[in-house]
Amino acid sequence: MTPARCPGPGDLLPVFSGHPHDPRTPDTDDVDEVEECQDLIAKLRNEIDMAETALFLRDLEKSRKALEEAMLALEEALS
Repeated sequence: MTPARCPGPGDLLPVFSGHPHDPRTPDTDDVDEVEECQDLIAKLRNEIDMAETALFLRDLEKSRKALEEAMLALEEALS
């Protein structure tokens, strides 16, 4: 048998299935932190979009409130 026809690691190992003892399985703690961070970023974007829309409509009070909400969410996440 020539080396070109020998099975390689991709032929011998099964597809990643998320088994807990598989070293390719990500830690669940890391996934939770990433999801929390993504949720925070989405919330900040939403608040900033609301502030921008309110500013476009010349509603400075609503714009300021939306920016304050974004600031409070960021401060809460960093503390």
